[in-house]
Amino acid sequence: MSEKVVILPVDKIKVVERSRKHPEEKIFELQDSIAAIGLLNPITVDGNYRLLAGERRLLAHKNLGRQSIACTIKEDPDKEGKLVIELDENVRRLDLTWYERVQLEKRIWDIKQEKNPNWSQRKQQKLITPEQAGSPGTLSMRLQVAEALETMPELAEKTSLEEAYKELKRYEEVQTKMAMVLRKPKDIEEAPLWANEHYVIGDAINGMGSFLKGQPHSQGKAFQFAEVDPPYGVDLHRRKGRNSDNQSMEEYLEWEDFPKLFETTASLVKECLAPHGFAVFWYGMSRHQEVLEILRRVGWTVPDIPAIWYKGEVGQTASPDTTFGSCYEPFFVARKGQPKLARPGRGNVFNYTSLQKKTHPTEKPVWLLEELLSVFCFPGSRVLVPFLGSGVTLRAAYKLGHTGMGWDLSERHKAGFLATVQADIAAADAANAERVADANTI
Repeated sequence: MSEKVVILPVDKIKVVERSRKHPEEKIFELQDSIAAIGLLNPITVDGNYRLLAGERRLLAHKNLGRQSIACTIKEDPDKEGKLVIELDENVRRLDLTWYERVQLEKRIWDIKQEKNPNWSQRKQQKLITPEQAGSPGTLSMRLQVAEALETMPELAEKTSLEEAYKELKRYEEVQTKMAMVLRKPKDIEEAPLWANEHYVIGDAINGMGSFLKGQPHSQGKAFQFAEVDPPYGVDLHRRKGRNSDNQSMEEYLEWEDFPKLFETTASLVKECLAPHGFAVFWYGMSRHQEVLEILRRVGWTVPDIPAIWYKGEVGQTASPDTTFGSCYEPFFVARKGQPKLARPGRGNVFNYTSLQKKTHPTEKPVWLLEELLSVFCFPGSRVLVPFLGSGVTLRAAYKLGHTGMGWDLSERHKAGFLATVQADIAAADAANAERVADANTI
């Protein structure tokens, strides 16, 4: 059966008996669509210009006052062939699934918003999916579910948009409950009430896996930021400095299979984060390219250039006669989704003197961690610290009004952490007493 596409006057199209009895239903929505973006599919006629498919499109053109219409001409189909064409047009053509439709709408929304910040749901509703056109749910509901599908792909398994939306709301309720479990002390004085719960003795990879296990996809995403300082294999046992005691070094276990364990860690951390969040990954310079490739492979967005912690002009080296002392430590800032910095425009160099005395081989100064958290975390954030060590990151979180949790294998380091939290409280009490005394003297 030959065919060709031509432009014909609408008054030449002959409408004979049709199976659809009420082509005028919802015709105004179709007219709006054709007026806005044109005719997407030509109607179909036979060689005598008798209509085979597209009666509603033809009617919409007439109502709009249009004089011509694009037509596909099917030359001389028999009676059966005409009926098959009509059936195929109205039944066998596959519509988009509900989730394909909402994702397409979301893509249009994002493009329009980028071009015009004042683009509104009302404008999009009129342009693409007016409510009376039979679109499932409201546009707001569809956009919410479409965004959630990016991190909760299992929602597409639901039979309808309504079911997916209900599941999304259930997830949000679960996340609210998780926030209650990860309770935030109102100030540093309440930290001991929760510190013992936040510092979990155990393996970080097993801990994160258990944290996520058995929950619907994304329900474990309770954290807005992660600080990850894994045992990345810099051979500290050989290079241990005078500031690390022997017992502390014995409890520090470096990874023998770094690439495999780091990839697992990076993937689990990403899974634990909210749809939009940052993570800091510390690493040794000898593993720069390896770490960068692994982070990108598991789905993180990572710039080529790392950030650095500059420790001062006096560096550390095991061979001072032949090599420079190391004065800095690098870390990658990895991004999931499109999070925003709490302090936009901050440079990528963090200048803080290293500790002279450490309770953990890789302990960092609390003021460095406070600075990091102030850059990446908005008030009340939840911080994931898979490798707690001395627990300094949680201490910094408490000081800034955040909370969090993590894992470590050492009971001794946990005891040290709890002791330092008590010391932080004492310091806070002393500072407060001094402020009160100063106020009384004014």
